[in-house]
Amino acid sequence: RGGAAPEGRRTAMARLATFCLAVGLAFLAVNVFFFAATGQPRRAAGGALKAPVGGKVTRELKAGETPPATRHEEGGGEGREEDVEDDDGRYRRAKMDAYLAQRTAQCDKGAGGWQSVDMTQRGIFNTYLYGDRTVKPESGYPDLEMYVGMQACETFDEGAGEESGWQIYRFGPMVGVGGSDWHQVWLHPIPHPEQAKFITGKVTGPVDERGNFLGHPPIYSHHVHVEVNGVQHCIEAHGDTTCSEEKGGDACYLRSYPEGYGLPFDAEGKGDFLSLNFMLNDLREFPAPPMVFYQEVALKWSAREDVKPLSLQVSHMSPGYHHPFSTTLVTKRPSFLWSTSKWLVDGKVLVSRKDQFPWFHAHRKFCGAAWVFAATPEELGLTTDLLQVVDDNSHPDQPTGESDLVWNPPESEDPIASLLRRVGESEAGLASLRCWLAGSEEEKVLEHVNATDASSAYPEAWRQNWIEGWYDRAGEFHCDEWSFAKGEPYTVVSLNGLDDRVPDLGLYTQHGAFLAAYEPTGDQIGPTLEVYGAYKESQDSTLYVFQHNWSPKEMNGIPYELLPEELRADNKALNELYIQNEFGVDRVQMQGRDYDGETAFFINGRTHKYYDDAMAELKRKKNHGPAK
Repeated sequence: RGGAAPEGRRTAMARLATFCLAVGLAFLAVNVFFFAATGQPRRAAGGALKAPVGGKVTRELKAGETPPATRHEEGGGEGREEDVEDDDGRYRRAKMDAYLAQRTAQCDKGAGGWQSVDMTQRGIFNTYLYGDRTVKPESGYPDLEMYVGMQACETFDEGAGEESGWQIYRFGPMVGVGGSDWHQVWLHPIPHPEQAKFITGKVTGPVDERGNFLGHPPIYSHHVHVEVNGVQHCIEAHGDTTCSEEKGGDACYLRSYPEGYGLPFDAEGKGDFLSLNFMLNDLREFPAPPMVFYQEVALKWSAREDVKPLSLQVSHMSPGYHHPFSTTLVTKRPSFLWSTSKWLVDGKVLVSRKDQFPWFHAHRKFCGAAWVFAATPEELGLTTDLLQVVDDNSHPDQPTGESDLVWNPPESEDPIASLLRRVGESEAGLASLRCWLAGSEEEKVLEHVNATDASSAYPEAWRQNWIEGWYDRAGEFHCDEWSFAKGEPYTVVSLNGLDDRVPDLGLYTQHGAFLAAYEPTGDQIGPTLEVYGAYKESQDSTLYVFQHNWSPKEMNGIPYELLPEELRADNKALNELYIQNEFGVDRVQMQGRDYDGETAFFINGRTHKYYDDAMAELKRKKNHGPAK
């Protein structure tokens, strides 16, 4: 299935044997489980995920040490500990260095440079809500409205004849005082690169007043979503975006598509648009000295005709429906989540590990590994009778719901061994494996950070009051070459459970998102979409989020042009019917927001008095002239 020829089965099995050994070694490093050539697993006491064997990796900043962000700004790697970087880390830092050099030359020092954007005059909805969770823990989410500004700068690549460059935005200022205070910003639409035909990369990270990127800690990027045509997660950053120091550190805020590919974006025609929402948390210990920071978002664009178009498919676990941010509860002891989806067109997954494609997002403190198989759950032996409601993770604010389902393997058996045995004996077998992630000492999903204080040893606010602990890191998501046909299924599986290195968090809400860039290989460019998959192939209820301006070329053999006019006029209804008819999904929940629908979505239920007052004053001046 998925492009694996029958005659290549022995090769595939050899590859899987190598992978199983690699997984065993990786999990020996983190002492989660052990799977060596003997096939005998070792289980951590109590079933918890264990700390790594060997020394800790730390990011303590010594007095007078140049911070990583400043090293980026200086370029050339001066002052870096090059011996801790590997080839991936050097590659990623070199890309960030090139971006920062261009930004410095053309924005910070160049003619034109940063321009303040009058969002009200341009009709850009904006609101910034602040929530002090330490002083007002009962408030939960942000509720205090603040003003937010936007600056923008467009740069051009040297020697590209103004056919490619970066569109850079900076939002703020924001002031954090620690205690995980919340900074939530919503903007629609954000100005797009005027010449763009493709988006080929992004940068999404917090910066200080000098434009130096701030890592994690002190800032936790709860989510940064650059929405393209109403699809929320296709350009994103989360708390697991930064890499370990060896793998690039804060340079992983920059992620670009494999060379020569881009996401189509018509700046002049079809009504393509961009929106932005982000939430940041200041993780320093409260009370921390006030820290001024901004959110920087940059889009790499190209107007070249030779760029190959790609599409994005983001596959989420089944949402719990009882918890915020489409999460579901998982148990503290090892347990598995899975979800299944289908490819909607013929294509191939674009694989470039150094560029971090494909990508897998999860809350790393209680996610130890993930796999993607080119098969249905049933073909893998993952049947719904294995599922049970979470029974050891309750919280008064987020009670367990009937959809909080996981598979807890037998206590007597190592979880990894349970999964490999079940899949190995299944119809699809281990040859169906396409992608995997496993935390290890070499490919960290958690990195230890030492505490800092507010003494003279740490003169800048962003370096003060860090809390010692283990912080999320990207890890490395490995994928084999993967071609697929329209309608072929795949299943994403993640292993979750409390990591012994992390103190009890009190609540374990998880979501796994598999983000794949793919090149269509048939006569239909696939949609950029999100899908919240189900536990079984029949997919009795599945949520899809489509880009608003995609339509199938045909449905049930009928060309698009011959479909009823009223159906062609309603893309949301058309695509919903397409999913039901072409892929056998019984019930489809379809979201697809056009420009106006996106505006309504952003405004609905959010405090935005400052924006309303400014718009009302502009309207009054237009009708009556300036106040006297």
